[in-house]
Amino acid sequence: MGTFMGHFLVGFFSICFSLWWTVQTWIRYFRSRMKDGPKFKCTVTFPCSCLCGRLKHWPIEGFLKVVAMGISFFGEIVLLGGEFGSVNGQHCTMYFFYGMSGIIDILMFFNILLPKGMDYVATILAVTVEGLLLGFHLHHREELEVVLHTLLLYVIFVAVLAVLAEMYFKTSPLALFVRSFTWILQGTWFVQLGFILYNPIPGAKTWDLKAEHSEKMIVSMIFSWHIAGVFLLMLIIGIIVKACIRCRESECNHDAIAMQSLLLKDSNGHSVLHMYDSELESEVEYQRTRTSGRSETDEL
Repeated sequence: MGTFMGHFLVGFFSICFSLWWTVQTWIRYFRSRMKDGPKFKCTVTFPCSCLCGRLKHWPIEGFLKVVAMGISFFGEIVLLGGEFGSVNGQHCTMYFFYGMSGIIDILMFFNILLPKGMDYVATILAVTVEGLLLGFHLHHREELEVVLHTLLLYVIFVAVLAVLAEMYFKTSPLALFVRSFTWILQGTWFVQLGFILYNPIPGAKTWDLKAEHSEKMIVSMIFSWHIAGVFLLMLIIGIIVKACIRCRESECNHDAIAMQSLLLKDSNGHSVLHMYDSELESEVEYQRTRTSGRSETDEL
């Protein structure tokens, strides 16, 4: 991860997974607010309902975690020319724990004799190890680099608390939203770290890593804008999801009304229900006339 691509890759995967969680959390939340809707429940992973057949119920997210771990492992070794030292060894260790959480997700889906909540334990373990490795990653670093990674440590600490809260308060959407928030923020800040420490843009101004006070203030300000941006992004996603759900409900209601209209009309546009009532009345009148005729014949 000691390159721009190393930071960008980690940030990219973190953003992708957390955006998926955000969308699914909003969908689950809005459905729980509907009349007779399902009760809100937190889960580590979400089924991919956009897939077909049995795949929509499979732990696709767990498989993707394992794939992301493999790509990050491979990239970490290849980008450093095949060498495996203490720095990229730490990074690979972090990838391994996140990949292991994906394996636990898969095993939990297939009920491989694991205790309930083990997927949460694996996620907490992965985040805790990330924070541990990052903490020792700061020794003998320049001041600005220490500040940048310390801010990331704060986010990781909140992420651990969020997952713990989610584990014990399974019906609280706030815990799940905070988890998604911290992972998006981790991802965006990893990308920001890549641009500050290893800017790939030719001719871009380099940062002074010895960090004067003014540059520390700028970094903290940029971090605050990341927080605001992530928060607004999650709100916008919620608005879009709500609009999509309303649009879908409107289409379903329109289809139901159209179906009722079709059921009540024949091919000539006449009301089938009205025709049925008219035919029924005619049949009753005919039976009355017939009965009356028989009575008159009997009297004669």
